[in-house]
Amino acid sequence: MARILVADDEKSIRVVLKRYLESRGHEVVEASDGIEALRILKEEEIDVAFVDIRMPGKSGLDVLKEIRDVPIVILTAYGTMDYTVKAMELGAVEYITKPFLFEEVSAILEKLLSERKKDGSGNEVEDGLEIVGSSRKMQEVFKVVGRVARSSITVLITGESGTGKEVIARAIHRYSNRKNAPFVAVNCAALPPNLLEAELFGYEKGAFTGAISRKTGLFEQASGGTLFLDEIGELPPELQAKLLRVLQEKEIRRIGGTRPVKVDFRLIAATNRDLETEVKKGRFREDLYFRLNVVRIELPPLRERKEDIIPLAHHFIRKFSKEFKLPPKELTNRAVEFLLHYHFPGNVRELENMILRAMILSRVNFIDAEDLKPDCKQTAPSFEEAIKNFVVEIFSVEQKEKNNLYDLIIKSAEKILISEVLKFCNFNQVKAARVLGIHRNTLRKKIKELGIELNC
Repeated sequence: MARILVADDEKSIRVVLKRYLESRGHEVVEASDGIEALRILKEEEIDVAFVDIRMPGKSGLDVLKEIRDVPIVILTAYGTMDYTVKAMELGAVEYITKPFLFEEVSAILEKLLSERKKDGSGNEVEDGLEIVGSSRKMQEVFKVVGRVARSSITVLITGESGTGKEVIARAIHRYSNRKNAPFVAVNCAALPPNLLEAELFGYEKGAFTGAISRKTGLFEQASGGTLFLDEIGELPPELQAKLLRVLQEKEIRRIGGTRPVKVDFRLIAATNRDLETEVKKGRFREDLYFRLNVVRIELPPLRERKEDIIPLAHHFIRKFSKEFKLPPKELTNRAVEFLLHYHFPGNVRELENMILRAMILSRVNFIDAEDLKPDCKQTAPSFEEAIKNFVVEIFSVEQKEKNNLYDLIIKSAEKILISEVLKFCNFNQVKAARVLGIHRNTLRKKIKELGIELNC
């Protein structure tokens, strides 16, 4: 049996975990703060430690920084990606969200102690936005992000539309050693094959009609950083072959070019298709699939992680309240009930849009079920009605500053418009400027002036 440290400032957690572990035949040592936990880990023989991430004196992350020879399982009530990734990055062997199941504790212990018997060590020090998700499925996703982020290994992210595949891709980049280099995203389904090839590979001046100057492609733009190919399942066969060659040779040739150009990027691909089925049907190259499917992260649909729905809704309420200067609103019991029973075919993206719409349309300080229903008349106003409701909301918040109401409303509307167009264009500013009908320099000025975040 093992000698186990339980470090948590909540006495109830220590008592419950101690009783369970002792019932399994283990010896348990307790610590109520991080300083005491560190002393025990440094001075006494401990086989496994269960450590709370937030404690007086020293946090669980501080403990991880100083202890490398004992396997540490982090306990937390905070289901966000930042905590999980940091913990895994610092060497935590597992990460459990409260309230936890004893079966989960037992499975982790069995794994750690069996590994310790084999090689004398149970410590797995592995390299590793606020993304909300305390469900076990999302915690598993966060753990994988923490483990793969610091490598340059290719990652394939799968899941239904709206589950947040690009958000996870950006998180991997953010936590990687390439975080200060570009994150370049392109939707393979958004462009016809000839334009997509030009976007990816670039071209030389005179390569075709209209090529009046050299264009650097996305492979080159992502050099040193991360290239995110969204909807990779839509890539046409001829470009699949060319992408495979790029991944094998680490070089590209611009359209119309004669010399190869070396490229160094980390590839993250995403799809809502079943690529294995696509391979069997001959629509996707098997060799490219094997190249992409090195590490796979499967994002669960929102309906399969219902415990995340209400925390996500509150997260979006806070986000939009701050971003668009809207009054914070409470969810009624009816609204909570509706959200928990809704199917969410559009997943997290649908929930985000649902909350934004309700924030703008609700005239009171709460959001009710009727404000959220997609088929509700109130949630599908005319363009003029939407503007009117938005003005009323802004006016109610800014009553003390009526002298700047025009400027405030115009800037808020501009921010919403530009933010949404940028998202639609995968943050490609040239395309966004074209869609908006403004000059690229004007768009850049607006992004800076309005404080629009490009990496969220």
